[in-house]
Amino acid sequence: MSRLADHYEAVRAHNGYDRVAGIDWLAPLERRFVAVDGRETVAAARERPTLVCMGAGMTGPPHLGTVGQLLTGVALQEAGLDVQFVLADLEPYHGGADRERVRRLAERYRAFALDLGFVPDRGTLRTQSEARDVMATGHRLARYYAPDEWDGADDPGTAWSEAVAEAYDRGRPGDDRAAPTSEAADAHSAVLHGADFLHPLAEGSYEQVVVALGVDEHGLTPWTREFRDAASVSGRVAGLHTRMIPGFDGPKMSKSIDAGVSLAADPERVRERVATAPDGGGPSESAVFAAMCLASRYDADDLAELATDCEAGGEAWAAARAEYADEAAALARRWRATAD
Repeated sequence: MSRLADHYEAVRAHNGYDRVAGIDWLAPLERRFVAVDGRETVAAARERPTLVCMGAGMTGPPHLGTVGQLLTGVALQEAGLDVQFVLADLEPYHGGADRERVRRLAERYRAFALDLGFVPDRGTLRTQSEARDVMATGHRLARYYAPDEWDGADDPGTAWSEAVAEAYDRGRPGDDRAAPTSEAADAHSAVLHGADFLHPLAEGSYEQVVVALGVDEHGLTPWTREFRDAASVSGRVAGLHTRMIPGFDGPKMSKSIDAGVSLAADPERVRERVATAPDGGGPSESAVFAAMCLASRYDADDLAELATDCEAGGEAWAAARAEYADEAAALARRWRATAD
């Protein structure tokens, strides 16, 4: 865990990102986020027409990190913002995914997001395949796609990011969750992601887009600005980057490398995984506390109290861990219910 905290600090320092503290409307949610790219744009998000752009891949069932992204979207809606949550159902085909499997998985994700409280009328909840207007925008913007000419942002090469890269290298080649299989597939995916972010600006629906993804995806924000500028699209683009959840048995939770607590597991097994996860020495070392910060409905005040309990250990923290393990098991049951 300490190397993950070091990673956050290195990413902020290397790319000139700010911490989120001090943005008034974000105060109840600030423990969810570790970096902001474009502070003034984010600070004005409730004063100007702003769309928060989020999403999840269709490479497998959700884990606690995915839950964290969905609950972050719900929390941002409750804070008064419009949120677009895209279920990326086209990318798996580049790895040879079965069409019916992906369709069914996307529908389960949709049902799960709604069950968690996402309100489509406060933005949109959609797949890539159903948004033909966004695809058309992607085609119009494709001629401006030139990533080799863009500066973007890079990773500072921390111990945590190296561990993640090694974990992906050890992933299972040949399954339908593999990375794009050709340069054309890679470019197609990138342009479609760009269209997901830029379509609301290109159509004039919003003045600002805030890309809200895990800090491991922080490079997509400057990349989107480069794409916007190349295509002469008007509007502001900022990034609001969430913390990561360690995988308990790996550097981060991920569907692609089978790391972490999958909600497809038996609910009692999920409860056990959370209840017995290594706890380190205090909140900066606790994978469970990191999960509480993102994959829960706790606000900043709740988490400050939990951090104190975690630091002290003892009965209060043991009770909090047990309560969160129960909640994780309940999430697994709710995911299972989407199959009915």
